[in-house]
Amino acid sequence: MGGIIRFSDGRSGSLTPVTDPDWAEQWLRRSVQPMKLWTLTVPMLPVGEDLTTPFGTVVPILGVDGEGRTVAVLFDLKVDRPLTLVLGESISTLYWSECLDEKQLETFGRYFWHNPQASLAAMWAQAFGLQDRIVSFGQQSQVHVLSWRPRNLLWEIQNFLNRHGLSILFLWLYTLQSEQGETIAIAEQVAAPLPTSAVGSEVTSVHRTGEAELFLRLLREATNS
Repeated sequence: MGGIIRFSDGRSGSLTPVTDPDWAEQWLRRSVQPMKLWTLTVPMLPVGEDLTTPFGTVVPILGVDGEGRTVAVLFDLKVDRPLTLVLGESISTLYWSECLDEKQLETFGRYFWHNPQASLAAMWAQAFGLQDRIVSFGQQSQVHVLSWRPRNLLWEIQNFLNRHGLSILFLWLYTLQSEQGETIAIAEQVAAPLPTSAVGSEVTSVHRTGEAELFLRLLREATNS
């Protein structure tokens, strides 16, 4: 994936994909700023970074979205890592994030914002401009996985997760850089591919027989490679 970038001063330049996973991850981490919305996956107020769970998983970004939902962001950029490991980290992170209540989220936030007196509710309302709205924090959780893996594989993974009701979203990550060094990141949510017969008709849900078997076979192939 490439493209053209146009700047407000009239300049333009070509975009080429960033292929170094370590560089891309560090750039994404630097894009997270205390007390400012981070909008790559969904608009959210970051409350922590590089948090280690009791399961040994490191959560690069933890935030609260506009509905008060806890969102944990993981990176899946080193595609030579076994997919089973990535899925295990995602599930353990979901379990961990579901155990975080408002007090714990506020504690993370105070450390991240360098403000021991900060109120999570006040910071959230200020960031989203929703001073008149009251939400409950720590009631719902979601894990977002930014991935560089092939689309067909991520489709099968997301179908599997959806069928089992796991609040884990895989997103394709495109990281592009111009000749002048400007970097752009785009995250696209994985959606189940529609059957050919459904094109042009109204479809409310998609279920394909054999997805679980294909998913498990792909897992075995990824593990053995």
